Amino acid sequence: MATRSEIVLEELENISRSAGHRMLERRLADLAIWFHNNKTRIDPQDLLRRQAFMEKALWTMVEVQALLLERIQELEQAKKGVSRLWLPAGMKVNGDTKFG
Repeated sequence: MATRSEIVLEELENISRSAGHRMLERRLADLAIWFHNNKTRIDPQDLLRRQAFMEKALWTMVEVQALLLERIQELEQAKKGVSRLWLPAGMKVNGDTKFG
């Protein structure tokens, strides 16, 4: 019987290979698969290689964030006809208002 992580990885691989999914979904699936398959390959004592691995993962997440921003702008443009970053118009707080 397949484990939960094996099932998730299989679904992510299907997303990654599917032509119907957009770049954001494919890139996020690729990153998750790559990270999962490689996170235990480097010896915990090899700090330089582990640091390089984490740096690659971080930079890929920056790319994913840029794709997310692009998606948000596409959605906002479709809604209003203007390309701009969506920002919340207000905030309502119920209960305790002390922060920090």
